[in-house]
Amino acid sequence: AQSLVSLGPARADDPVIVKYSLLSVSFLAFTATALGTFPLAVVPSWTGRRCSRAFAAWTLLAAASSFNLKEAAESGKLRADEACRTISKGLKGLGAVYLAAKVGAVGFDPSFPAHYGIVKQVPAAQLAAALLFGLTLRPDE
Repeated sequence: AQSLVSLGPARADDPVIVKYSLLSVSFLAFTATALGTFPLAVVPSWTGRRCSRAFAAWTLLAAASSFNLKEAAESGKLRADEACRTISKGLKGLGAVYLAAKVGAVGFDPSFPAHYGIVKQVPAAQLAAALLFGLTLRPDE
């Protein structure tokens, strides 16, 4: 129970701490969603029924990374620690690749929207996922 409470930001006035706190909770929710029922299970990944389950490993890794960065920001080590900067860049890379893949699917895949039936069933959840993945691109300053 204490771990769940520590997901929240220690200081709500620091936007970097709030960012990583929100990302931690969101990626944990995406992990649970990916392991849940369809059509919500495809929200984080936009893949079919089989591959969407594997995407939960990536969102769980992103949740752990976000939590570590939140803890580092709260302790003042985020900008000073090289490992934290590397993890932050990796999280930004995940967000950039995720959003680029979605833009590519919508803009360049000739099978869109015909072969994205499950994805089209939950447009609000898809938009929320894109916005939260976009939050990874926000700078740490």
